[in-house]
Amino acid sequence: MKKRKPKRKGSGRIWLILIPVLLAAAAAGFLIFNRHEVRIELNGEETVDVEYGNSYQDEGAEAYYHETLIPFLHKELELTTENNVNEKVPGHYTVTYRASFRNLSAEAKRKVNIVDPEPPVITLVSDPEGYTPFGHKYEEEGYSASDNYDGDLSDKVQRTAYKDCVKYTVSDTYGNKTTVTREIIYDDRRGPEITFPQGEAEETVFVGGTWYNDYQAVDDVDGDVTASVKVDGSVDTSSAGDYTLTYTVSDEHGNSSEISRLVHVKERPANNGAAGEDSKTIYLTFDDGPYAYTEELLSILAKYNVKATFFTTSAYPAYAYCMALEAQQGHTVAVHTETHNYAYVYASEDNYWADFSRQNEVIAAQTGSYSNMFRFPGGSSNTVSMNYNSGIMSRLSQQAAARGLIYFDWNVSSGDAGGTTDTEQVYQNVIAGIQACSRSGVPSVVLQHDVKSYSVNAVEKIINWGLENGYHFAALQPGSYAPHQNIAN
Repeated sequence: MKKRKPKRKGSGRIWLILIPVLLAAAAAGFLIFNRHEVRIELNGEETVDVEYGNSYQDEGAEAYYHETLIPFLHKELELTTENNVNEKVPGHYTVTYRASFRNLSAEAKRKVNIVDPEPPVITLVSDPEGYTPFGHKYEEEGYSASDNYDGDLSDKVQRTAYKDCVKYTVSDTYGNKTTVTREIIYDDRRGPEITFPQGEAEETVFVGGTWYNDYQAVDDVDGDVTASVKVDGSVDTSSAGDYTLTYTVSDEHGNSSEISRLVHVKERPANNGAAGEDSKTIYLTFDDGPYAYTEELLSILAKYNVKATFFTTSAYPAYAYCMALEAQQGHTVAVHTETHNYAYVYASEDNYWADFSRQNEVIAAQTGSYSNMFRFPGGSSNTVSMNYNSGIMSRLSQQAAARGLIYFDWNVSSGDAGGTTDTEQVYQNVIAGIQACSRSGVPSVVLQHDVKSYSVNAVEKIINWGLENGYHFAALQPGSYAPHQNIAN
């Protein structure tokens, strides 16, 4: 039978000593390593992108207090949120969350980017049927540009033209770029345009008169194609009747045009200049000549048996012989001035009458008689004479009457003295003035200048209009209607 070993004495005491020590160490370790914290956890992503135009909805965060060695023991805390996000302005923003407990606090941040990924929109204005003629430069039809943030960007568009296209480029504030391209359509779809000098497709010419078959054809691609025009029909000015002419022309791309013209050939109305003076009387008067165009004017007047009045000068002595022709053909030759020098003739009454007498001597030498009819340089109402002699026009007009002289102003101005250099406008001015005088019940005294080619070129048309509308032409004589303007000096 074995003997039991006796227990060691003191082992129980060790545990009695160790256990408190271990417990104390554990308590010390817990106190050392256990941390108290306030933590914030974001709901959702830390960085959020929101497109401009959309609403930003913050997902918030959660805050709590806890101990690190006993995480299941925690306390939820209230948050304060600082949100500076501006949805109306693209940019980078921050949402800040804060929480605190006792002497502890924490902060968390979320980045919010309001982004503008949408590029501007460029809208081109165009005609679906439009095109650019071959050889021509493209003419811009129009465009506009707009952006969801910047608004109207039309003035920021960069336009670059190439041979076959135009590129339009624009960028918005945030670098979004748009480029659109317009294709240039080159074509030739229109035929040449045939025109007549005065734009008239219907004309009238008198038997025995001259009719000019003038026309022009211009193509938008080929240019002047007048030489290619074919004319079907003719006009016989020796026989009264209506004549129709047809003009056709084609361009190099096969586009053709056609237009018709109607010409009336009528028996010439007689110019009954002896019918007596009335509101249908037209006195054509011409100042400043004779000159290089005077003989041409005499030919026109002779063709229509129209008599006119010439207020002559010696400004062009080489043409003085035309005064004899004027008188021989039954026209009135009267005095205008020898020099037509305002500074000289209006410096004094003596100068004026000396100048007058010298011109009357020239008239007598050419026609065989002196004239007692005249027109003041600039008319009786001129104001330029004030620059040289105040009141001279009033004195000269009184002296003229005392000398038995008759002066004539005018009541119809052609505008050829500075108002226009266009023949058609001269014609229109004269016709309008004649009609106004006729309505007022007085004859028409028309002012023109035979030193102006564009004015002489309007005379035949003026005569034709007058004869067609029942007017008669005559030359001024002593006792004829003499319009006088209000003397201004």
